[in-house]
Amino acid sequence: MENKAHAFLAGLFTIGLVIFIGLAVMWFNRDQTVRVPYDVVTRSTVNGLNPQAAVKYRGLDVGKVDSIRFDDKVPGQIVVRVLVDKDAPITTTTYGRLAYQGVTGLAYVQFDDRGFDQSNSSKRTPNPTHLETSAKAPARIRMEAGFLDELDKRGDQMLSKLDQTLNSLSIMF
Repeated sequence: MENKAHAFLAGLFTIGLVIFIGLAVMWFNRDQTVRVPYDVVTRSTVNGLNPQAAVKYRGLDVGKVDSIRFDDKVPGQIVVRVLVDKDAPITTTTYGRLAYQGVTGLAYVQFDDRGFDQSNSSKRTPNPTHLETSAKAPARIRMEAGFLDELDKRGDQMLSKLDQTLNSLSIMF
């Protein structure tokens, strides 16, 4: 009788310990960051971009991709809903680009801001204002073509020019 009581208490203790560890893991993994939604709109492809992908502002993690869908109002336009830290400096001059993580093909949204461009002071906006957004009416941010999109667009032109150059060299020699 005494052995059964000890076994029961040991089993009860083990179950309680497992539940406590599970709750502790959930408690420490919860994200308390307050995030606000923005819609990033583009007509380009979003290859490699998935929900829960990172959103970075000049290389710093500021949020996550929430969803990717087609725009109901503009045919052919893609809307990427991102959740960004409320303290991130998203302004009216902020724009997005699709960036890639190494050679994996996984993409993330990279934000930058023309208002803070120090390299060309003639294009600099003096005091860009914070871009207001809300859950009911998320602000829209334009996504510009990234390096690979530009290379894709100009690839045919570059190949035809290279072909012309090689034909000219062939004729010359």
